[in-house]
Amino acid sequence: MDKKTLRKTLLKRRESLSWLEVQGKSHEITQRVLFLPEYKKAETILIYLAYNKELDTSAIMQTAWQQKKKIVVPVCQPRDRSLLLSELLDFNELAPGTWGILEPKAEFLRPVPVQNIDLLIIPCVAFDREGYRLGYGGGYFDRFLPAIRSDCTKVGLAYDFQLLDELPREPHDTAVDIIITESRTYYVKKESP
Repeated sequence: MDKKTLRKTLLKRRESLSWLEVQGKSHEITQRVLFLPEYKKAETILIYLAYNKELDTSAIMQTAWQQKKKIVVPVCQPRDRSLLLSELLDFNELAPGTWGILEPKAEFLRPVPVQNIDLLIIPCVAFDREGYRLGYGGGYFDRFLPAIRSDCTKVGLAYDFQLLDELPREPHDTAVDIIITESRTYYVKKESP
């Protein structure tokens, strides 16, 4: 199946989830993230703000703030299809931005260099078992991922149905290190329960 067809099929399936299912599965995934050794040692975490029925990351962010970790969110820059990284101190700093996705209001933009990121948590339409990601088609994360430090752990969050055996792949694609679904934590190089 080509990327466009696969994306459409999986997004339709995600849309069919009830909000109760989204919250339940998000809770399970949050617990798995918070127990990751990679999360525990990270000081600065880049994490997406959930849009529509993506897995909700707000509880991860709340816990990280309580643990005095720095939360950084991506802000889409449509002009050059890049991501600006901005520290977020509170949910009240957010407003709908590009494509209706929440992002910091202009007065709350606090740019953070990509080299400061210890842990990266990214969304997807799907991941495959080798850690490669099918995104939304804009290429924002595809262009961004090569710039992160080699020791920055890349974590993908997905519903069980979004973890596939194989995805179409481009030469420039970058794999994540860990995929977390509601039922398992999947290390790309090795599996763990």
